[in-house]
Amino acid sequence: MRYFDARIIENRALGNGYFSLRLGGCDSLAASRPGQFIMLRGDWGRDPLLPRPMSLLSVAPEGRADMLGRSVGRGTKLLEAALPGTRVSVLGPLGNGFPDPDPATLDLLVAGGVGMPPLFMQAEHAARRGLVDRCEMMYGGRTSRDLVLLGEMRALGLAPHLSTEDGSVGRRGRVTAALEARIEHHRTANPSHKLRIMACGPREMLWAVARIAEPYAIECHLSVEEQMACGIGVCLGCAIPARSRPFRYACSDGPVFLASDLVIPPAPGHANGGTP
Repeated sequence: MRYFDARIIENRALGNGYFSLRLGGCDSLAASRPGQFIMLRGDWGRDPLLPRPMSLLSVAPEGRADMLGRSVGRGTKLLEAALPGTRVSVLGPLGNGFPDPDPATLDLLVAGGVGMPPLFMQAEHAARRGLVDRCEMMYGGRTSRDLVLLGEMRALGLAPHLSTEDGSVGRRGRVTAALEARIEHHRTANPSHKLRIMACGPREMLWAVARIAEPYAIECHLSVEEQMACGIGVCLGCAIPARSRPFRYACSDGPVFLASDLVIPPAPGHANGGTP
């Protein structure tokens, strides 16, 4: 697999450092699965040297690919400021994605901050198959400014369950509390329903999701966010402790993993683990 050239055709500011990039010339990404990612590098010379990994938000047959970014370091700040027409280099699609939507399964999608894109794409795939009613989106951030593209979610037919740590919108608290509430709701209202969890966000959020899923014996898939230099399993910089072997690598083995195969640390203050 080699890098190919694409062009930014739209760069939309979403506030609080978030931005939505739309690329043209990405025909080779048309068959991408939710949860896969790309390595993206602008035409900015040697500084920064390394490309940036970015999850796919949406792809379309006409060669369009959408991503969500947040300006944090030099590379993402340059991408945030990039103008339409700017040339970028793209490697992908990379990694393994989420399982396909299943009419017999209710998928609980848990998104934290900029970890939302692969779950949006999962819901988009479900909508194309007439299965969006088999998805529930739980989306959390520190404040209301961390929750973006809500109109696009509702256009898919989703009614997201929102959480903010400061209570500025939706449920006050962390998104994991909303997940527990929805699990309990479904276990009471429809105990025969098969539930499945898919999550992407900060590492501590993912570990908390895994701890919640385990006692319920719910199949749980985590899309991990790791620092990546190559994206193809060469540099070995994105190692994650696993049960099936000492380490797995987020770029080549993931970024989506079954939670049951990862070594999940105990919850803070719980020497033997447990739900936070």
